Amino acid sequence: MWLLFHRKAGTKVVPDGETLTERCPTCEKTTRFEEVEISEQLGVWFVDVVGDKQRAFRCRACGDTFELRDKPDERPAPRPPPPPAPAPKQIDRTRIEDELAALKKRLGK
Repeated sequence: MWLLFHRKAGTKVVPDGETLTERCPTCEKTTRFEEVEISEQLGVWFVDVVGDKQRAFRCRACGDTFELRDKPDERPAPRPPPPPAPAPKQIDRTRIEDELAALKKRLGK
């Protein structure tokens, strides 16, 4: 029985990806690196079974790819806690009872 395995791999530049200028450890030139997406697919009988995608930087001079470098933590600074809510107003029960009595008197009750 014959099984036909295949492997497809490629890189493509990420649209609006990051670019940086650094010294390449492979070709030792100071050049621009661009963010690329590396994809690899494995399959049997022309049907892709396993696929993998990852991002890296590629040297424009020699074409070698390198892992993305660690970025500093870009979380926003924590917000200060909100000011405490104002205390609820004290209800003046005697004033309310006086107004209620006056209203009952006007209605004749």
